[in-house]
Amino acid sequence: MILVTGGTGLVGSHLLCKLIEQGEQVRVLFRTENSKQAVKDIFTYYNINGFEKIEWLQGDLMDYFLLTDALKEVTCIYHCAAMVSFKPSDRSSMFHVNVEGTANLVNAAIECEIDKFCHVSSIATLGKSQNGELIDESSFWQNDDNHSVYSQSKFRAEMEVWRGIKEGLNAFIVNPSVIIGPCHETKSSGQLISTLSKNMTFYTGGGTGFVDVRDVVNAMIAISNSEHVNERFIINGENLKYKQLMQTSASVFGVKAPSIKANRALTGIAWRLERLKYMLWGKEPKMTKETARTSQNQSKYSNEKVKHAFNLSFYSIEESLTNVADYKMR
Repeated sequence: MILVTGGTGLVGSHLLCKLIEQGEQVRVLFRTENSKQAVKDIFTYYNINGFEKIEWLQGDLMDYFLLTDALKEVTCIYHCAAMVSFKPSDRSSMFHVNVEGTANLVNAAIECEIDKFCHVSSIATLGKSQNGELIDESSFWQNDDNHSVYSQSKFRAEMEVWRGIKEGLNAFIVNPSVIIGPCHETKSSGQLISTLSKNMTFYTGGGTGFVDVRDVVNAMIAISNSEHVNERFIINGENLKYKQLMQTSASVFGVKAPSIKANRALTGIAWRLERLKYMLWGKEPKMTKETARTSQNQSKYSNEKVKHAFNLSFYSIEESLTNVADYKMR
């Protein structure tokens, strides 16, 4: 039996498709009934049978006794659950879910003697590129004030996993770059796709890594089925500048590509205006100070370790965006 947390999210729903397709017995920890529809939509899109074979367990990562019950007969955990936000006001909620929730699950996994624990983290926990060099698994977290609240929470969550490893847990961590794939528009990745599928005027000078959700899932399963434990793997498809990403998405979605570069001064004005609108009318900001800063930075990530260890190939981001466009048109 396999337990999946965050099974109704982008990574989780695609992971469920793959596990069910492979004939695995799967139990999913979920919070609300309506979130299950998103998973059913993904199964329908990929024409995969077996959605009804999933064992659903409604609950919360904060309920330790529920977790130990959920782990009965379980041999492997895929911990995909996380709260994603770049608003400083969400700090308390994110640390509660991402850090305390992970700590609870790690403790329950140790108590129940789980064979394998996969923790889905993020490239946000790794160091930033210096002088354009590639970031790999040996890169270190740089403790400064430039980290988003989200990256801080995910870093602390990783520390709980490493602590569990010290206490005997067989675990590994995957650090995906920005994940592209079909999902509901209310999800963080869905919001990105919603933006990319519209006419755009401005682009920023930064860039980062991007990866297809199917590649993330394939890597997670490959690592889980191997002897690799107590290490991390970066999962990255391509390193792109944001302008390249927007141009590619404009071609795929048939919309206007951006033509005006927004420098630091312009994005600085933009996030301040968004903050003012939030203060005056309570409208959710489309840009924060953290996302404005990130939009001007460029980091590049190496996928050599996972690619060579498991002989993996990756979808191009154009193929990923085409997959999303097909999903949106279904």
